[in-house]
Amino acid sequence: MTTRLDDYAPFLIGLAMVGVGLAARQVEPEALRLPKPGAKARLRDVRSGRDAARAARDGLAGLLPSNLTRSVGRTMILMGAALIAVRALDELVDDDSAEY
Repeated sequence: MTTRLDDYAPFLIGLAMVGVGLAARQVEPEALRLPKPGAKARLRDVRSGRDAARAARDGLAGLLPSNLTRSVGRTMILMGAALIAVRALDELVDDDSAEY
């Protein structure tokens, strides 16, 4: 037996995820800010462990967003919107044979 709250819980959770995602995209804490990548290191220029670490850091920083909270926020928004969409479509179908 389901209660009224059980019916609305996925929608509320989806809305909360979207809200948290939007907030995360607005806040950019300094602790999660990544360094800007330096000039592209050539393998010939890597002579020590410190040079290798710098080249690896700059390579990773070039692939990642400048602040990780934006990426996490975008993921939360997409997950919340997908949850709302799936549950809304599930209500329209009103089929008890869903296999998820």
